[in-house]
Amino acid sequence: MTEHNTRPKPAQAKAIATKEPDSLHNIRIGARLRHSRLLKGMNLKEVAAGVGCSEGFISKLENDKVQPSLAILHKLVLFLGINVTLLFNETFEDNGPLLVMRANERPMIRTSLHHQTDGVGLEGLIPHSRTSLLQANIHEVAPGGSGHGMIAHAGEELGYVLEGFIDLTVGEVTSRVSAGDSFFFSSDHPHGYVNPGKTVARVFWVNTPPTF
Repeated sequence: MTEHNTRPKPAQAKAIATKEPDSLHNIRIGARLRHSRLLKGMNLKEVAAGVGCSEGFISKLENDKVQPSLAILHKLVLFLGINVTLLFNETFEDNGPLLVMRANERPMIRTSLHHQTDGVGLEGLIPHSRTSLLQANIHEVAPGGSGHGMIAHAGEELGYVLEGFIDLTVGEVTSRVSAGDSFFFSSDHPHGYVNPGKTVARVFWVNTPPTF
């Protein structure tokens, strides 16, 4: 079954930025992926076989010479027994009942297949903690950007579209969700999305537990 709502693009949607905002810090994930691989006692060939890509690609990824798609990144963290949140920060000190992450402190992971022209940025909202029940990011999806594949894992997800719109597919259902819309689904259904528009889409996205 396919649901497709063709509502007009929201007026407040912004054109894709030509310069990275000063308030966000792009994270180089290569060293952290290499560290996770070495902790597992695996070589490049084993990881490449496990996620279905070339050994050369894994080598370039660990040296931050290429970026993975969102789907490949998910396969990698699943194979290495970690999650995407761990790539944002390695440690988290609990200094009290309230955590505030300032706008100029939040990290960003970029994923792309074509030099960021069709990629997704993941802005981390919650530091990694072994006791966390939530995983929250803002997905910044470039025009034409997507996760380049469907993923599935344990848990539940909810989202709220801040700007623009995306076509969200869960199982066999596709729906266009625009600024102001919210959505919810079980993560064990294969899911993915694409931004078919000409402006950046930004989506507040929460997973529980942190299995992505």
